[in-house]
Amino acid sequence: MDDLKTLREGWGTPDAPADTARAEARAALLARAGGAGRAPRRARRRLRIPIPLPRTGVRLVAIGALAVAIAAGVTVAQNLGGTDAQGRRKPFVPGIPAGPVANAAEALDRAAAAADARPFTAPRPDQWTYIENRNTSPAQGPGGVATGGPLKTRVERLWRRADGKQSAWMENGKVQVQTEPGPLTPPMDYPTLSTLPTEPEALLRWADDTMGGLGGDTDEGRWSMAFNLFNTILRNSVLPASVEAAIYRTMKTIPGVTLVTGGVDAGGRPALAVGRVQEGWLRIEVLLDRKTYRYLGERSVAIKSHTNKGLDRTMHVKRGTVQIYVVRVGAGIVDRPGQRPS
Repeated sequence: MDDLKTLREGWGTPDAPADTARAEARAALLARAGGAGRAPRRARRRLRIPIPLPRTGVRLVAIGALAVAIAAGVTVAQNLGGTDAQGRRKPFVPGIPAGPVANAAEALDRAAAAADARPFTAPRPDQWTYIENRNTSPAQGPGGVATGGPLKTRVERLWRRADGKQSAWMENGKVQVQTEPGPLTPPMDYPTLSTLPTEPEALLRWADDTMGGLGGDTDEGRWSMAFNLFNTILRNSVLPASVEAAIYRTMKTIPGVTLVTGGVDAGGRPALAVGRVQEGWLRIEVLLDRKTYRYLGERSVAIKSHTNKGLDRTMHVKRGTVQIYVVRVGAGIVDRPGQRPS
């Protein structure tokens, strides 16, 4: 099958835990992906929003609801703001240079500047944030790893009350509301996210502390965990402009983040891809609009064949295998659950 065609149509730092503790934590993350139970490190938190975790040794990588899909490619992006009287390209976003993006640092700098330039009004405590994503992926096996098969698409719509006390979703055409038992890991509530540090070093320290050392005891593990955590926050949250900009600037400081050349297309929309290869075989990318630098979604793909040895089985992932493709459909602030931004 033509996967690309299908996708377009579907459109204080703690000590590192021991190896056994990390393995148990990963198993707990997967078991709690549906929302039950509590996170292993802090009894007051539970993990409901899974993020991809770096693997150590031969443990099964926990991708869960990982970012995004297929690695095909487009051309390095350009701003398309027209030309001035002298025929020079005009910036699409005022204050942001026009022309091609040379590397990931430049793309993320422009995304940060564009976020800073966008008007943002904080929600009242009784209002709700709304996120709608379209996720396309094959069936996932143990550990959340996809080895191939038909692609399926599902739409997720999620409301969160701005005071962090309730969340809501659609089920069989009806809005379901639940009271939040407490802060989540990773945090998705507006009160927490709106007060995140905006300096890259401080934000990286916050990420490591928040995930309780699950990145492992290596620099690579911690970098991978931070990159994936920021992906998760961008995917599932409505953020103040200053916080979104800070995330892009912090991603720029993470070693190994590159501009993916050869081009991508997110749900039919041209996109810039800024990605990072993890464990030598899996590339995770953030997709940005080529003109406005707005967040468009994520994708994840195996860039080479890989044998994944886990505690219960061995899995073979072929090069080019889609893990998941996420397209942002809508986001905003509304007055009640069930309502969508106009």
